[in-house]
Amino acid sequence: MNCVFFGHRDAPDAIKASLQSTLERLINEGVNEFFVGNNGRFDLLVQTILEELCKKSSARYSIILSYINEHALNGKQENTIFPEGQELAPRHLAIVKRNEWLLKKADIIVSYVTHNASCSYKLLEKARKKGIRVINDWF
Repeated sequence: MNCVFFGHRDAPDAIKASLQSTLERLINEGVNEFFVGNNGRFDLLVQTILEELCKKSSARYSIILSYINEHALNGKQENTIFPEGQELAPRHLAIVKRNEWLLKKADIIVSYVTHNASCSYKLLEKARKKGIRVINDWF
């Protein structure tokens, strides 16, 4: 089963313990593949947690890039995927295109979305309409 992540750039550190508990539970439920972005605080929190959890289990995670630059790679080239065709996306739409790719991979979505005026919220609505399980309970 695949789990993907969507969230606001400004996720607080206060959700880290709850997020870790959720990811541990998902691994115990049989989620074995995680796909996370690299834009913002939520993605960084997820990456940090998954790096440790995947060392202790058979689960794997990949960082899905929206565009290539040295900062995006962040020294983790072996864990990155640059989706086919992503290079054709204009920079201002690259994250949207990457997120659409993620949505297609999702069996479960873990998100940090606190308001409905965002692209992340729109993705969650699409996911719910498709019947994809969404976990967004940090507050």
